[in-house]
Amino acid sequence: MKPQNVTIYEAYKMFINEQLFRNNSKRTLIWYNENLSAFFNWLGENKNVDSLTVDNYKSYCTFLQHDYVKRNGQPLKSSSINSRVRAVKAFYKYCIEEDLLPDFSKKLKATKIRKTEKLPLDDDEIHTLVSVFGDSALEERNRCWVILMCDSGLRRGEIINLQIGNVYLERGFMIVTGKGDKQRFVPLGELSKISLATYIHKYRNEANESEPVFVNRFGEKCTINTVKQVFQKLKKQTGILRLHAHLLRHTFATNYLVDGGDLETLRLLMGHSDLQVTTMYLHLAENKKLLQRKHQSHLDMIINSF
Repeated sequence: MKPQNVTIYEAYKMFINEQLFRNNSKRTLIWYNENLSAFFNWLGENKNVDSLTVDNYKSYCTFLQHDYVKRNGQPLKSSSINSRVRAVKAFYKYCIEEDLLPDFSKKLKATKIRKTEKLPLDDDEIHTLVSVFGDSALEERNRCWVILMCDSGLRRGEIINLQIGNVYLERGFMIVTGKGDKQRFVPLGELSKISLATYIHKYRNEANESEPVFVNRFGEKCTINTVKQVFQKLKKQTGILRLHAHLLRHTFATNYLVDGGDLETLRLLMGHSDLQVTTMYLHLAENKKLLQRKHQSHLDMIINSF
């Protein structure tokens, strides 16, 4: 089958079969499907694989950066643009490796990400957040979420996928399933153990080991959208307008380093496969130390000396 006769759909099926062969997670397959479907829709009537040109790649990147508007009227965040482009770039490179396209991989450059400073929660904000909950089943569940995210750096997906059989309260740790279905050991702080023990004893005492720890009002497994809704409500309740679930993960990592933790252990706790990803928290930790120290203004010393 000559490259010019291969349709994008056929190339996509080959690409997905490769991901299945590599035993990538269902979540990864869904991510590829969502991002590549959006790209294929943007391409329109260009159905053959030879429409995967460098110009189309660059034009799509430009479209995402300058013309794409979400349903709420807002542009995509830089991180979302990067995520979409990574999926398209992976598909292009697969087609090149399979000789469906000429090798122009060096021209597939990544888009420039506009980095904004992240401001983790300070201690007063953490106290406010943990103290805002009531005593209903859903409120105690939500409080558990916040505590686990702040104390262990769990992602939203890791929270909702946590199973009863993977929580070892007496031994003080959990087995968490992260990205790519990779599992890791995560220790529990005292507050986390108490919060989890209380919630499980009161509301999940009859659940079997393969069932989720956290459920919705109907006793069903929670979704990512459930977590989003909870944090939208918490943002209003606490007045912390920058609040979102992933900010708690940033807060955990920053505090871990500020409190004297080492980078390699943090990498394991966070479930990062690459230490380079974890090093971003060194910057956040130094920023927190800078904000905590009293600033010595050279200008103040000069003016006050007169």
